[in-house]
Amino acid sequence: MRTDLSKVMATLLKLAVISFVVGWLLVQFDITPETIFDNFGETVRKIYDFARGAIEWSAGYIVIGAVIVIPIWLISVVLGMLKGRRRSE
Repeated sequence: MRTDLSKVMATLLKLAVISFVVGWLLVQFDITPETIFDNFGETVRKIYDFARGAIEWSAGYIVIGAVIVIPIWLISVVLGMLKGRRRSE
């Protein structure tokens, strides 16, 4: 019985923390419960616009980093394969 209660309390705590984080994020976007219910389409558009902006902002950094990271990774994979062949011979 006690473990059931502790599971319920842990779940309630997790829900409270997640609700806090989501609430904080919504306040950062100037979204209130009233605006969510009054203008649901606009709320969804705001969230979409933010997500799109975040992806557009990060895509440039990802591409420029990949110009360096991917070739180094490929070289390390090839060298690792070559070392593996030499050990098995």
